[in-house]
Amino acid sequence: MGSLVELRNLERFAQRGDVGPQLRLGMVRRTRDGKWSAPEDRSYNIQWLEKAQMQGSKTASWEIAQIRQREISRELYLRSAVAAAEEGNPWAATELMNLTNGRWSNAKPTACAGGVTIGDKCVEEAMLPNATSRKWTEIAAEGGNAAAQEWLCRAAAEGNPERGQPRDDAAAFKWCQIAMHNACADSSLGTLQLLYAGGRGVEQSKSEADRVRDIRTQPWRSRLSQFFSQPY
Repeated sequence: MGSLVELRNLERFAQRGDVGPQLRLGMVRRTRDGKWSAPEDRSYNIQWLEKAQMQGSKTASWEIAQIRQREISRELYLRSAVAAAEEGNPWAATELMNLTNGRWSNAKPTACAGGVTIGDKCVEEAMLPNATSRKWTEIAAEGGNAAAQEWLCRAAAEGNPERGQPRDDAAAFKWCQIAMHNACADSSLGTLQLLYAGGRGVEQSKSEADRVRDIRTQPWRSRLSQFFSQPY
C-alpha cells in the first residue's frame, strides 16, 4: 500500500461492500509512506476479511485460516485452501501443490519432511491425496506460478501418474511452451527439444523446433545456475 491517503480511499470502497478492496485491506500490513501499520494481532485485517467472507469469498476464508493457522484444525485449514484454490486462487493452489507433488523433495506428506506440515502436524495423504497434485498445480500454473508451469511441462512429458499426471504430450507442449518464456526455464526448453526430437504427439514445424534450439543455446543460459545462486 503506497500511502495513508490511498489506504483511506480503499477503505471507502470496502465500506461500500466491494469484495476486492476488502480482500486487499485484509492483506495490507503497512503503508510505504510510514504513516500507518496494521495492529500486530491482525484484527484490522481480519475485520475486512470477515466482511469479504460474508459475501462468499473463499479466498477471504483461506486468508483468515492462514492467520489463525495455529488455532484451527488441519482439516479446517485444508478445506479453506481447497475451496480458495477451486475458486481460482493461485496462492492457495500453490500451497496444495507444495503439499502434494513432492516437488521440493521425494518425501510424501505423511513423511512430515520440511514444508509438508501444518501447525507442526503431519498432513495425512488420506486428507490430501497425492493424486490431486496435477489439479492444484494447473490452477497455480494458470495463475502464473513459473514453478508450477515447469512441473507440468516435465511431469506431462515423462508421466507422473502418482501425482495425477499421466504422460500427455499435448499438455507437455502446452506447458513447456508457456514455461520457456521464464528466464529460469532451461529444463522446459530441454524437454521441448526432446519432444521435438522424438516426434511425439503434437505436430510442430521445423522452424519452431529450430527456434527452441536457438533460444536454448543463447550464451547467457550456460550461466543460469550461477546467476540464480547469487545473493540478493
